[in-house]
Amino acid sequence: MEQLTYRSVTDFYELRVLSKLQSTAWPMEMFTSAVQMKAVVQHGGSVIAAYEGERPAGFCYGFAAYDGNEPYLHSHMMVVHPDFRDRGVGTRLKLEQRLWAIEQGYSAITWTYDPFQLRNGYLNLCKLGGTVSIYMPAIYGCDEQGDPSDRFLIRWELTSPRVCSAIRSKRAADPRWLDYVKLVDDAANPNGRLPAWDSLSGGYLLAVPRDAAGIKKNRPDVIVAWKLWLRELCEEAFGRGFRIVGLLPGDTEVDYYVLEGEI
Repeated sequence: MEQLTYRSVTDFYELRVLSKLQSTAWPMEMFTSAVQMKAVVQHGGSVIAAYEGERPAGFCYGFAAYDGNEPYLHSHMMVVHPDFRDRGVGTRLKLEQRLWAIEQGYSAITWTYDPFQLRNGYLNLCKLGGTVSIYMPAIYGCDEQGDPSDRFLIRWELTSPRVCSAIRSKRAADPRWLDYVKLVDDAANPNGRLPAWDSLSGGYLLAVPRDAAGIKKNRPDVIVAWKLWLRELCEEAFGRGFRIVGLLPGDTEVDYYVLEGEI
């Protein structure tokens, strides 16, 4: 098996080849065209790709963004071909994107992900050191079962002590998290009760079902209830200055997002 190489891509014909990888992960209505990616790389954005020889294994694509306070890079899409999954390609693509962004003068990268995709959550929060303080409800509408496409917005402070420690594999978890107050620990019975926000232990643990896809297949109403509960709780918590800083393994049914007050 040939070792993968990673590099920025700006050539239109290479971008056109990369764009075809999207069919391995996303429906067509979510595709980004090679024409769009070419425009982006000419105006402050990037496409970073992984290759095995000449064969593309995956890529990540980000564009220049501005929130009214500072410029940053928004990482809109990452695709890894199925043949190359579980080889750390996604993590390496993000690290290469980070190095590129720092060289260009960016201090942060943002991206969104589904809160119930816990594998992505572990990568984003624990391995990369990102944090979440913005909840985005139904950004792509709802599916035919009424399940809203809610997303967390990850913020990755590229040179912060937290991020530098995480990418050196020194911050997968904090032992203090085990003492935080658990909010819901029954995967079948989420509820809408909000905490008093007076925890003396330093934070809260937000339970999420480990097998969300399986539950949705059999009981889509339960997943919608979980999502609406998580939405309400996160919007309240973020409004009070809390943020999500990690993901803690739980039992066979749930894992826990770690919620702490911002320092």
